[in-house]
Amino acid sequence: MSSMTYQYLTTLKNNHTALQILNADNFAMIVSFFDYAFKSNQIQSLKESEIISKLDDYLYALNQSFDEAKFPKTAKSYLDDFTNQKSHYLRKYYGYDSDEPVYELTPDVEKLLTWLNSLQKQEFIATESKLKIIMNLLKELEFETNLSNEERIKQLENEKRDIDRQIKAIKNRQDLRFDDRKIKEQFMQIERNSSELLSDFREIEHNFRTLNQEAKGAIANADSSKGKVLETIFEIEESIRNSNQGQSFYAFWDFLMDVRQIEHLDTLLNNIYELKPIQEMDRDRKLENLKYSLLSGGEKSHKVLSKLIEQLRRFIDDKTWVESRRILELAQSIEKKAMELKDKPPAKRDFFSINGVKIVVDSIASKRLFVPKSEENFSHEIKEDIVEVDLTKLYSQVYVDEMVLRQNIKKILQQKSQFTLQELNKILPIKKGLSELVVYLKLAQNMKNAYIEEGQKDNFVIEDEYGDSKKVIMDRVVFVREIKG
Repeated sequence: MSSMTYQYLTTLKNNHTALQILNADNFAMIVSFFDYAFKSNQIQSLKESEIISKLDDYLYALNQSFDEAKFPKTAKSYLDDFTNQKSHYLRKYYGYDSDEPVYELTPDVEKLLTWLNSLQKQEFIATESKLKIIMNLLKELEFETNLSNEERIKQLENEKRDIDRQIKAIKNRQDLRFDDRKIKEQFMQIERNSSELLSDFREIEHNFRTLNQEAKGAIANADSSKGKVLETIFEIEESIRNSNQGQSFYAFWDFLMDVRQIEHLDTLLNNIYELKPIQEMDRDRKLENLKYSLLSGGEKSHKVLSKLIEQLRRFIDDKTWVESRRILELAQSIEKKAMELKDKPPAKRDFFSINGVKIVVDSIASKRLFVPKSEENFSHEIKEDIVEVDLTKLYSQVYVDEMVLRQNIKKILQQKSQFTLQELNKILPIKKGLSELVVYLKLAQNMKNAYIEEGQKDNFVIEDEYGDSKKVIMDRVVFVREIKG
């Protein structure tokens, strides 16, 4: 039976954010501003001062096009309308490194903008490229699941013969290149898939946050020891990583962390904008910064997942603090009761009770009396041995200049958009052992454009100040060139 039932559609119309925007009086202003502020420049999020400035300019330009001001309220008032509990068109939150609120589109609004954009009349429908994508996906699925090893080898040999025929045709100077129609068709598909991928980041974050809320609810309702609750957190973290969403995202993230792949992507994007048909189709070169948009969106989702786990752990600490505070309040109530009874001794023996197990009173009178120690007579003379201590190591400490290591990182970032500590060691080898390695880790922890990727291990060899080699196995440390603008 179809899921499009009357009851489902009625509930959807009343509750779905996208349909609420469609029914809103200011529908055109809301959607056009969201597209202008976020989608046109592929911006993931905006600070409050930035979005208010953009909205104020946008409202001014709109009002100038009418005889009377059609949108009389201030930009801040409209922004509050976008984020209130009833509408919830934008997500408002505080960033990890700023006290200023940050705004971003919700997944439902992202879907609405994508759908509205698809309603625009296109130059032509890219039916051939869509059919080829479907056929390639079906062939890949069959190749990796249904075919036997013999059939797979046979299929690869057929593909090899096709490649050989193409090579022969090129050598014979046959023109096998795409015409303008095929170039445009392929680019339209690339543009659509890129837009959908960037929009998916918000839904990924939303899914991670939903899992986090469920985890918090389970912890809040659990009546278990701290150790048991911590075990639950680790299980939740593992389940997030092993879920279909988690596995797909981490495979995508591994691709982005491969320097060769991301640089190849950048080269391909630069090359396609040399083609005249694509220059005519995309004069604004919207996909030129796709690499940075993917890195920015992927890093944000990656940080969200890491921060969610950190928040869960902090949630446990807060819960423990509340329990400790309750114990302190009970102790203070006992002290208060004792002070009240100090000047008025109770007449009855049973004057106070404490819930729980029976306490053991250890009074001073119950302790053993002092017993002097007996003197020991040694039967032999104690001889003093002279021991020489080598203090040269105290005066030959290793000094690591933090400024030099910082310059090393900046120097390599001028050549590469990102690199790992293992790659840095190949270019500028570590010569002062663990002392120099620890300083690099300290720099990575304090730099905004560096992070430690847990779960991914790097294995490399460093040298100490004496020339001895040491093998290091540690979590991967990644340095990334800061994105400006």
